[in-house]
Amino acid sequence: MSQTHDSIKVPPSSFMVDEKGHGIDSPVVVLESTHAHADGDAVCTSVPLKRTWRSFVWSSLDVPSDEARFLTKLDLTLISASALGVMCRYLDQVNITNAFNSGMKEDLSLYGNELNYANAVWSAAYVIGQVPSNLLLTRVNAPLYIAFLELAWTVFTFATAGVKDVNQLYVFRFFVGLFEAGHFPAVMYICSSYYKPHELARRNTIIQVFTAVGPLFSGFMMAAVFSGLDGVRGLAGWRWMYIVCGFVSFPCAIWTAFAMPQLPSRARPNWIFTQAEVDLARARMPTEVKPLTGLFKWKDIKRWHTTWHVYLFPLLFAFMAQATQSYGSMIFWVKSYNVKGQPPVFSVAQINIIPLGTNIILIVGALLNSWISDLLPGAARWPGILFACVMGIIFPIALAATPVHPTHLASRWVLYYLDALAATAAGLMWTFVNEVNRKDPEKRAYISAMMNAVAYIFTAWVPIFTFPTNLQPYIVTGNYITAGFGAASVVTVLVVRHLHLLDLKWQHAQRFSSPEDSESAKETGKVV
Repeated sequence: MSQTHDSIKVPPSSFMVDEKGHGIDSPVVVLESTHAHADGDAVCTSVPLKRTWRSFVWSSLDVPSDEARFLTKLDLTLISASALGVMCRYLDQVNITNAFNSGMKEDLSLYGNELNYANAVWSAAYVIGQVPSNLLLTRVNAPLYIAFLELAWTVFTFATAGVKDVNQLYVFRFFVGLFEAGHFPAVMYICSSYYKPHELARRNTIIQVFTAVGPLFSGFMMAAVFSGLDGVRGLAGWRWMYIVCGFVSFPCAIWTAFAMPQLPSRARPNWIFTQAEVDLARARMPTEVKPLTGLFKWKDIKRWHTTWHVYLFPLLFAFMAQATQSYGSMIFWVKSYNVKGQPPVFSVAQINIIPLGTNIILIVGALLNSWISDLLPGAARWPGILFACVMGIIFPIALAATPVHPTHLASRWVLYYLDALAATAAGLMWTFVNEVNRKDPEKRAYISAMMNAVAYIFTAWVPIFTFPTNLQPYIVTGNYITAGFGAASVVTVLVVRHLHLLDLKWQHAQRFSSPEDSESAKETGKVV
């Protein structure tokens, strides 16, 4: 007996060419017929695919029922565990800002740049843990390893509720950052190991937007905790928030351990996936079939560093991260309307809730950006990335050039909200880097880790000078510098696209050097 699965295939080296042989910078979609035999072998053939409108709503709506069932299981387990983990990570990462503006500043006497230093300590630990963690992921039981990371940072989140002074705060923030370091690149790596390019952007973006759901949840949580628990059992509201955050993170870690699938090369049938579905997962992603074992080879590491991907993808991601800093000032701007000795203009709840509009804009904008990207010819990624980078120029300049307390409060309010559009392309970046490096899983893991590491190397020190806490929200030069990072990211996006097109043309030339390939290409309309 054999089972036949028709699925969408995008060969990593495939691309479209026009009549003059010029490369189009996105892969072409073909239909792959996968015959999964009882002995586990798989034979794949490809024919041109005409997708219907349903695939633009969701990719699993345009595939056979058995593959649709597999993808639905994968979405309910892998995507849910990844998204909840990312939400908890960002909840535990950013709650220090909400706590700072809700009593921690006064309780711990943080009247200088201690908040900047605490964030810098977190960022330093985050950078240290990036590359080792993501490379280790390719050699271990991925679900248990990721669940361990979530449980470990949860412990230090609980511990922060009892912090006595700023030095203890620095220590706890270091360990939170260290264990959070490997989480996001890990879940992005696992997703790229299961989903094909045309399936990946929207799912990556759904996970990515939970980086905004975490802060969104944190703001509402801080408002609710401060209202209901402030002073209970002698603990300040901000301390209760850390306790509540820990109780939110713990069950999510347990769900990760049970629900997140192992990498395809190590997958076995379990309470969720059958043997046929494990075979299908491997047949869909042939680059993920071989388990990675042993030590990393120095020759491979040297080979990775002879390619532009290792340098430009991390640099672009770092520029993009700094181009999104301006709207983070909004919570300080709201609080600045409360003048000591005068009736408060905004309550603690309002100070925490009003800035959350930036997260809503980010979530909606990121989802729209990814859906549009999949609808573009060849599912091109660079236009959506370029759009976000341009937003990172326009709105920081507008914030720098306008009064901090304008006559019409809403005018600056809107600028902070719209600046969140600069952060709507992170999911596309993760999709782009995983698509380009799909044929080399270890290199993909390495570059993913380097992206986050380099971004947070910048984040560890740049905001100390551009957005110092003691000057918030009266920031002018910092907003102009942020716009400069936006301009640098625009240039880098265009360079990346140019080099990617050159790679595709080179691959095209290599494949057409064979007469057999040339004849085959003529039969399929110049698609290779």
